[in-house]
Amino acid sequence: MSGGRRVVVTRRPPPLGSRGTPPLPGDSPGDSPGVPAIVGPQLRQALRTVGAVAGLLLGVPVLAAWVPDPWAWVAMSLAVQGAWVGLSVLHLRWAERLER
Repeated sequence: MSGGRRVVVTRRPPPLGSRGTPPLPGDSPGDSPGVPAIVGPQLRQALRTVGAVAGLLLGVPVLAAWVPDPWAWVAMSLAVQGAWVGLSVLHLRWAERLER
């Protein structure tokens, strides 16, 4: 770098409550009548996924209490990781399918 003098450049933040950039054409909320039709099914799907996650979180300790073998812990930890990945992939596919 050159040994030149540093210049401080300040930028004023936009005032609170300002609009920022104007919306693009076709980007207003009134242009998408299908949004409420998508949000409802996606919310139900998200609640099903949360229920499956809760079942997995509560089921693993119960299963661990029934299976005393130390190697069962290894198997359960691998199975839980696989279940997380599978559940996330399924949820993503279902959500994308609902948007079509």
